[in-house]
Amino acid sequence: MQKLSFFLLFIFITIHLSAANSGIGRTNNFNSDWKFHLGEVPGFMVPNFEDKSWRSLELPHDWSIEGEFDQANPAGESGGYLPNGIGCYRKSFKLPERLKGKRISIRFDGVYMNSTVYLNGVYLGNRPYGFSTFEYDLTPNLKYGDQENIIAVKVDHSLQPSCRWYTGSGINRNVFLLVQPQQHFKSNGIFFRTESLTAGTAKLKIDYTVISHNYPESQTIAFQPLPEEIKRTVKTCRIISSLIDHKGVVKASAETTKMLFDYSTWDGRMNMEIENPKLWSDSSPYLYQLKNELEIDGKVMDEETTHVGIREIAFNAKDGMLVNGLKTIIKGVCLHKDAGSFGTAVPKDIWRYRLQKLQAMGCNAIRTHGPVDPVFIETCDEMGFYMMAEAFDEWNTTWQWGYSENPEGKRPFTYHLFFNQWAETDLKDMVARERNHPSVFMYSVGNEVPDQRIPEGPLKLAKLKAWVKEVDSTRPVVSACDWSPYANQSGFMDTMDIAGYNYIDRYFSGLYADEHKKYPDRILLGTETFADLKNWLSIRDNPYVTGEFLWVGIDYQGEAVAWPRKGWEWGLIDLAGFEKTTYYIRQSYWSDKPMVHIAVNLKKKDKFQWQRFNVASHWNFKKDQVDTVFVYSNNPEVELFLNNKSLGKKKVNKDTYFAQYQVKYREGTLKAIAFDHSKKVAEHLLKTAGQPHQLKLIPEKETVEISKGDLFYIAVEVTDKSGVRCPEAVNNIRVNVEGASELIGMDSGNQFSHERYKTDNRNAWEGRIMVTIKPTKSGEIKVEAICEGLVLATKTMTVN
Repeated sequence: MQKLSFFLLFIFITIHLSAANSGIGRTNNFNSDWKFHLGEVPGFMVPNFEDKSWRSLELPHDWSIEGEFDQANPAGESGGYLPNGIGCYRKSFKLPERLKGKRISIRFDGVYMNSTVYLNGVYLGNRPYGFSTFEYDLTPNLKYGDQENIIAVKVDHSLQPSCRWYTGSGINRNVFLLVQPQQHFKSNGIFFRTESLTAGTAKLKIDYTVISHNYPESQTIAFQPLPEEIKRTVKTCRIISSLIDHKGVVKASAETTKMLFDYSTWDGRMNMEIENPKLWSDSSPYLYQLKNELEIDGKVMDEETTHVGIREIAFNAKDGMLVNGLKTIIKGVCLHKDAGSFGTAVPKDIWRYRLQKLQAMGCNAIRTHGPVDPVFIETCDEMGFYMMAEAFDEWNTTWQWGYSENPEGKRPFTYHLFFNQWAETDLKDMVARERNHPSVFMYSVGNEVPDQRIPEGPLKLAKLKAWVKEVDSTRPVVSACDWSPYANQSGFMDTMDIAGYNYIDRYFSGLYADEHKKYPDRILLGTETFADLKNWLSIRDNPYVTGEFLWVGIDYQGEAVAWPRKGWEWGLIDLAGFEKTTYYIRQSYWSDKPMVHIAVNLKKKDKFQWQRFNVASHWNFKKDQVDTVFVYSNNPEVELFLNNKSLGKKKVNKDTYFAQYQVKYREGTLKAIAFDHSKKVAEHLLKTAGQPHQLKLIPEKETVEISKGDLFYIAVEVTDKSGVRCPEAVNNIRVNVEGASELIGMDSGNQFSHERYKTDNRNAWEGRIMVTIKPTKSGEIKVEAICEGLVLATKTMTVN
């Protein structure tokens, strides 16, 4: 395999709501005032269908997360034992007469799954893949003025299991109504990239597609016998792009002009330069604005305002990954798309809150299975995460070669049923949507696909890779291989731009060193890794390895192993968003900020050994339960104190990141201090908790900005009289909210809890729950937490 180097510049697009009359802009949030019915309803798409008895709700919506956990639910352990089925949605809306002559379409950022959409009873289309973003042109079938329009959507998630993990059910991402002129930029039709970044100058290449329908003077083209009888209208079209910094100053601009016919498409290109640009990276995610204007005969007809992140990335077999010329190790985690009680209908601020915790751990990269919600990618852009955009968990072959000549997959009703008909469309749509995001730095076309082991596998991979390159040739293509010896033998691994290894330690005792010796020109990436320290050391100590994506960053629902467990519980952050002890262990590996953390070794082990040992960070035990304490730190020396008595200073082993102490348990305090050249730089304290006495509210912040979509996150703890959390408390906690706000989430980290999510009370787990509150207008809100037998807690917070 030849040495490979990619230089990437990414500029991502978020469409701006342009100024408009009557509150209708270019891109309009279409989430409110939907009607929903769970179950099949014949004829529900007919405009005069009576839906007054249906439930009113606001999107995004996941109906599965509202249901009851039941071992008999057909999704089984894959779907977290939650219900699925069929759901029907309807929305009524009116359009002013002045919008006649506009092109009006609807965009669904994702519907899980097998959605069928109708407008005024007219079938618009079907989209099987629940992770794809798609649009329909509504223009030919719209009504205006006082006449109502009805959008109807059927979601058929009845065939189970449809996936290996929890996906949710319903219109679980945002919906937008797009109002555009007859000449407009095509959706996802603008593509920015770099030609060079040298001597303080960034040279950008800009591709764009303009769609030109009719002009006011245009003839209607309908069954003319000869082409020469058609009178075409042509006008001067100009595109102006302006690059704007945070202060509103235009830093660069470019324009191009063309005579544009009606009923045509213009695929154009222009160049732009910017001097001394501020570059985007994980440490400095600077975003410009790029304003794109489309003029027809001197009048602005269409406008898109985009955010721009400029950066250069290089991959090679010697240095791994270079970002803007600097060696950068991928310190990544894998994530799924759900978030506790929100299911897969996850507000953007939830992702901000969770990614913020991962970032504090030292994480700088994310890998997900299947195309993600656009708001997740926007959050990665804004916060500075590298993101692997992955298309598929399977193609059309099962693990058993020769099992069937029909398409087969990992579960009975998964993507293999749609691959032959939809893979090209779904993949190209994902790439077109993702290609301008600075966070997206590579594409994966498959996760652990059985095709890696068969002779036809490399040919399938080559076809998928070619489809990606048709849309975006600037990013590398990878596939995550869990059978790497077979992928080496079949040629599958060398068909990728970067070789992706899942669980390399299963096959090669020398890990990446073994493969580098055999394939010195191959770029190596741990696309999925086990939490063993040896995997991290093999990346840290070998600069040719690009990095790793640890399985898994945050606990999720589904892939439950067996009832009564409802999900995967071996992440670094639990289902509610609380950091586990293993989070801090990983922080000692990855973070540059001085830290220290006490991990008490538990003698009792989990039967399912995903982690090598069980640890906890509290000091409530019986004498025979513990005898070993690990003090993790990224500093050279630590000291441990039991009830203010020093147990000695110890050096931290740079290849284990901990110092080990033998400790005879006594109630009281256990304190660790980290030192750097004899200077105290970090401290961690554990205290023995007494009996549960009171509740305590700990908000992430006490003031939020409603215009930013901020939410309140409040940890509710069961504590003793001194305010120490009681780690074994499982009390039921009820929450009341007063003021202009809504209680939208109550979570615990307990993966064995079968409590329904959409309630006002929840049992504590490890002495705490997480409460999420959505403000609805400015003012004060009061939160009250109540538990029988305990002193209640209240907190007043402010919404600006």
